[in-house]
Amino acid sequence: MSKKSRTELLSPYNSIPRARGIDLVLGLPDYKEKLREGYPLRTKEELEKISEKYSKKRPVPENGGITFEEINEEQGKKSPIIKLKKATFRKYIQDSLLPKSIGYTNIGRKRMALFPNDIINHINYLYYVYQVADDNIFTVIKSIEGFENIGNITFFEAIESSIEQVTIDLAVGDLCGCGDPGIIREVEDIFAKKPDEKKIIIEKINKIAKNFSEGMNDLNNYLEGNILNYSDFKKE
Repeated sequence: MSKKSRTELLSPYNSIPRARGIDLVLGLPDYKEKLREGYPLRTKEELEKISEKYSKKRPVPENGGITFEEINEEQGKKSPIIKLKKATFRKYIQDSLLPKSIGYTNIGRKRMALFPNDIINHINYLYYVYQVADDNIFTVIKSIEGFENIGNITFFEAIESSIEQVTIDLAVGDLCGCGDPGIIREVEDIFAKKPDEKKIIIEKINKIAKNFSEGMNDLNNYLEGNILNYSDFKKE
Protein backbone atom coordinates (compact mmCIF):
# COMPACT_ATOMS: atom_id res chain seq x y z
CA MET A 1 0.00 0.00 0.00
CA SER A 2 1.41 3.39 -1.05
CA LYS A 3 2.00 6.00 1.61
CA LYS A 4 -0.63 8.74 1.64
CA SER A 5 0.45 12.34 1.22
CA ARG A 6 -0.19 14.96 3.89
CA THR A 7 -2.85 16.49 1.66
CA GLU A 8 -4.75 13.17 1.56
CA LEU A 9 -4.54 12.84 5.33
CA LEU A 10 -5.68 16.36 6.20
CA SER A 11 -9.30 17.06 7.08
CA PRO A 12 -11.32 19.43 4.84
CA TYR A 13 -11.44 23.10 5.82
CA ASN A 14 -15.10 22.98 6.91
CA SER A 15 -14.82 19.87 9.06
CA ILE A 16 -14.99 19.69 12.84
CA PRO A 17 -11.55 18.01 13.07
CA ARG A 18 -9.98 20.89 11.11
CA ALA A 19 -11.49 23.51 13.42
CA ARG A 20 -10.32 21.65 16.51
CA GLY A 21 -6.95 20.94 14.89
CA ILE A 22 -6.22 24.61 14.21
CA ASP A 23 -6.99 25.56 17.81
CA LEU A 24 -4.88 22.79 19.29
CA VAL A 25 -1.92 23.20 16.94
CA LEU A 26 -1.52 26.81 18.07
CA GLY A 27 -0.83 25.46 21.55
CA LEU A 28 1.73 22.81 20.57
CA PRO A 29 5.19 23.30 22.13
CA ASP A 30 6.76 22.73 18.70
CA TYR A 31 4.59 25.45 17.15
CA LYS A 32 5.52 27.93 19.88
CA GLU A 33 9.20 27.01 19.53
CA LYS A 34 9.10 27.58 15.76
CA LEU A 35 7.51 30.99 16.41
CA ARG A 36 10.41 31.89 18.71
CA GLU A 37 12.88 30.70 16.04
CA GLY A 38 11.42 33.19 13.58
CA TYR A 39 9.31 31.00 11.31
CA PRO A 40 6.58 33.09 9.59
CA LEU A 41 3.77 31.65 11.68
CA ARG A 42 1.16 33.61 13.60
CA THR A 43 0.00 33.65 17.18
CA LYS A 44 -3.65 33.11 18.04
CA GLU A 45 -3.95 36.82 18.85
CA GLU A 46 -2.54 37.82 15.45
CA LEU A 47 -4.95 35.52 13.63
CA GLU A 48 -7.92 36.87 15.59
CA LYS A 49 -6.87 40.44 14.79
CA ILE A 50 -6.75 39.75 11.03
CA SER A 51 -10.07 37.89 11.12
CA GLU A 52 -11.71 40.79 12.97
CA LYS A 53 -10.21 43.31 10.53
CA TYR A 54 -12.06 41.74 7.60
CA SER A 55 -15.19 40.65 9.44
CA LYS A 56 -17.14 43.84 8.66
CA LYS A 57 -14.97 45.52 6.07
CA ARG A 58 -17.56 45.34 3.27
CA PRO A 59 -21.05 46.78 2.98
CA VAL A 60 -21.86 43.65 0.93
CA PRO A 61 -21.75 40.93 2.09
CA GLU A 62 -22.51 42.13 5.60
CA ASN A 63 -20.29 39.48 7.22
CA GLY A 64 -17.25 40.86 5.41
CA GLY A 65 -14.63 38.93 3.54
CA ILE A 66 -11.10 39.18 2.19
CA THR A 67 -9.85 39.18 -1.41
CA PHE A 68 -6.93 37.11 -2.73
CA GLU A 69 -4.89 40.31 -3.10
CA GLU A 70 -5.60 41.27 0.52
CA ILE A 71 -4.68 37.77 1.66
CA ASN A 72 -1.26 38.12 0.06
CA GLU A 73 -0.92 41.67 1.41
CA GLU A 74 -1.42 40.29 4.93
CA GLN A 75 0.93 37.38 4.20
CA GLY A 76 3.61 39.77 2.93
CA LYS A 77 3.49 41.69 6.21
CA LYS A 78 4.75 38.52 7.89
CA SER A 79 7.14 37.36 5.17
CA PRO A 80 7.27 37.38 1.35
CA ILE A 81 7.96 33.63 1.35
CA ILE A 82 4.44 32.79 2.53
CA LYS A 83 2.61 34.63 -0.24
CA LEU A 84 0.47 32.26 -2.31
CA LYS A 85 0.59 31.84 -6.07
CA LYS A 86 -2.88 31.89 -7.62
CA ALA A 87 -2.40 28.35 -8.95
CA THR A 88 -1.52 27.05 -5.47
CA PHE A 89 -4.46 28.92 -3.97
CA ARG A 90 -6.88 27.40 -6.51
CA LYS A 91 -5.44 23.92 -5.89
CA TYR A 92 -5.99 24.24 -2.14
CA ILE A 93 -9.60 25.23 -2.81
CA GLN A 94 -10.09 22.32 -5.22
CA ASP A 95 -8.70 19.93 -2.60
CA SER A 96 -11.11 21.38 0.04
CA LEU A 97 -8.15 22.60 2.10
CA LEU A 98 -9.26 26.22 1.79
CA PRO A 99 -12.80 27.63 1.59
CA LYS A 100 -14.49 28.69 -1.63
CA SER A 101 -15.55 32.24 -2.40
CA ILE A 102 -18.47 33.57 -0.35
CA GLY A 103 -19.35 36.37 -2.75
CA TYR A 104 -17.94 39.33 -4.65
CA THR A 105 -17.06 42.96 -4.05
CA ASN A 106 -16.20 45.86 -6.33
CA ILE A 107 -12.82 47.50 -5.82
CA GLY A 108 -12.43 50.35 -8.25
CA ARG A 109 -13.51 48.89 -11.58
CA LYS A 110 -12.66 45.34 -10.64
CA ARG A 111 -15.13 42.74 -9.40
CA MET A 112 -13.20 40.56 -6.98
CA ALA A 113 -14.00 37.31 -5.19
CA LEU A 114 -14.30 37.40 -1.42
CA PHE A 115 -13.24 34.62 0.92
CA PRO A 116 -14.11 34.03 4.60
CA ASN A 117 -12.39 36.50 6.91
CA ASP A 118 -10.72 33.65 8.85
CA ILE A 119 -9.06 32.07 5.77
CA ILE A 120 -5.57 33.07 6.95
CA ASN A 121 -6.10 30.80 9.98
CA HIS A 122 -6.26 27.92 7.49
CA ILE A 123 -3.35 29.21 5.38
CA ASN A 124 -1.20 29.53 8.50
CA TYR A 125 -2.20 25.99 9.49
CA LEU A 126 -1.34 24.58 6.05
CA TYR A 127 2.04 26.36 6.05
CA TYR A 128 2.89 24.78 9.38
CA VAL A 129 1.74 21.33 8.25
CA TYR A 130 3.52 21.41 4.87
CA GLN A 131 6.64 23.45 5.57
CA VAL A 132 7.42 23.27 9.27
CA ALA A 133 6.05 20.18 11.03
CA ASP A 134 8.26 17.08 10.86
CA ASP A 135 6.84 13.56 10.59
CA ASN A 136 6.60 13.12 14.37
CA ILE A 137 4.69 16.37 14.80
CA PHE A 138 2.44 15.50 11.87
CA THR A 139 1.53 12.28 13.66
CA VAL A 140 0.45 14.41 16.61
CA ILE A 141 -1.60 16.62 14.28
CA LYS A 142 -3.37 13.59 12.83
CA SER A 143 -4.11 12.40 16.35
CA ILE A 144 -5.61 15.79 17.13
CA GLU A 145 -7.69 15.68 13.96
CA GLY A 146 -8.89 12.15 14.63
CA PHE A 147 -12.65 11.87 15.07
CA GLU A 148 -12.17 9.64 18.08
CA ASN A 149 -10.81 12.64 19.96
CA ILE A 150 -13.66 14.99 19.10
CA GLY A 151 -16.10 13.96 21.82
CA ASN A 152 -19.32 15.95 22.05
CA ILE A 153 -20.13 18.64 19.52
CA THR A 154 -22.83 21.30 19.39
CA PHE A 155 -25.76 21.18 16.97
CA PHE A 156 -24.22 24.28 15.38
CA GLU A 157 -20.90 22.50 14.69
CA ALA A 158 -22.68 19.44 13.32
CA ILE A 159 -24.71 21.45 10.81
CA GLU A 160 -22.02 23.93 9.79
CA SER A 161 -19.50 21.17 9.11
CA SER A 162 -21.98 19.41 6.79
CA ILE A 163 -23.44 22.18 4.63
CA GLU A 164 -21.84 23.25 1.35
CA GLN A 165 -22.00 26.94 2.23
CA VAL A 166 -19.37 28.42 4.50
CA THR A 167 -21.77 29.33 7.31
CA ILE A 168 -25.28 28.51 8.54
CA ASP A 169 -26.22 32.15 7.91
CA LEU A 170 -25.40 31.77 4.21
CA ALA A 171 -27.22 28.42 3.99
CA VAL A 172 -30.37 29.91 5.51
CA GLY A 173 -29.92 32.94 3.25
CA ASP A 174 -29.89 30.66 0.21
CA LEU A 175 -33.15 29.12 1.40
CA CYS A 176 -34.75 32.54 1.92
CA GLY A 177 -33.46 34.22 -1.22
CA CYS A 178 -33.12 31.37 -3.71
CA GLY A 179 -35.36 28.65 -2.30
CA ASP A 180 -32.39 26.29 -1.94
CA PRO A 181 -33.50 23.60 0.58
CA GLY A 182 -29.96 22.30 1.13
CA ILE A 183 -29.84 23.16 4.82
CA ILE A 184 -33.18 21.41 5.41
CA ARG A 185 -31.84 18.23 3.76
CA GLU A 186 -28.71 18.32 5.91
CA VAL A 187 -30.72 18.78 9.11
CA GLU A 188 -32.95 15.86 8.14
CA ASP A 189 -29.88 13.65 7.60
CA ILE A 190 -27.95 14.76 10.69
CA PHE A 191 -30.91 14.44 13.06
CA ALA A 192 -32.52 11.38 11.49
CA LYS A 193 -32.22 9.60 14.86
CA LYS A 194 -33.40 12.63 16.82
CA PRO A 195 -36.85 13.47 15.38
CA ASP A 196 -37.84 15.89 18.16
CA GLU A 197 -34.68 17.98 17.75
CA LYS A 198 -34.99 17.80 13.96
CA LYS A 199 -38.54 19.15 14.13
CA ILE A 200 -37.54 22.08 16.35
CA ILE A 201 -34.60 23.08 14.11
CA ILE A 202 -36.59 22.86 10.87
CA GLU A 203 -39.44 24.87 12.43
CA LYS A 204 -36.97 27.60 13.40
CA ILE A 205 -35.45 27.67 9.91
CA ASN A 206 -38.88 27.79 8.25
CA LYS A 207 -39.91 30.61 10.59
CA ILE A 208 -36.94 32.66 9.38
CA ALA A 209 -37.81 31.89 5.74
CA LYS A 210 -41.46 32.83 6.30
CA ASN A 211 -40.57 36.13 7.96
CA PHE A 212 -38.16 36.89 5.12
CA SER A 213 -40.81 36.14 2.49
CA GLU A 214 -43.45 38.24 4.24
CA GLY A 215 -40.98 41.09 4.73
CA MET A 216 -39.95 41.03 1.08
CA ASN A 217 -43.59 41.01 -0.06
CA ASP A 218 -44.31 44.00 2.16
CA LEU A 219 -41.28 45.86 0.82
CA ASN A 220 -42.06 45.04 -2.82
CA ASN A 221 -45.70 46.10 -2.44
CA TYR A 222 -44.59 49.43 -1.00
CA LEU A 223 -42.02 49.99 -3.75
CA GLU A 224 -44.44 49.04 -6.52
CA GLY A 225 -47.21 51.19 -5.07
CA ASN A 226 -45.28 54.48 -4.93
CA ILE A 227 -44.11 56.73 -7.74
CA LEU A 228 -40.84 58.63 -8.19
CA ASN A 229 -40.68 61.37 -10.79
CA TYR A 230 -38.00 60.48 -13.32
CA SER A 231 -36.51 63.96 -13.06
CA ASP A 232 -35.75 63.24 -9.39
CA PHE A 233 -34.05 59.98 -10.22
CA LYS A 234 -30.30 60.43 -10.29
CA LYS A 235 -27.98 57.49 -10.61
CA GLU A 236 -24.43 58.12 -9.51
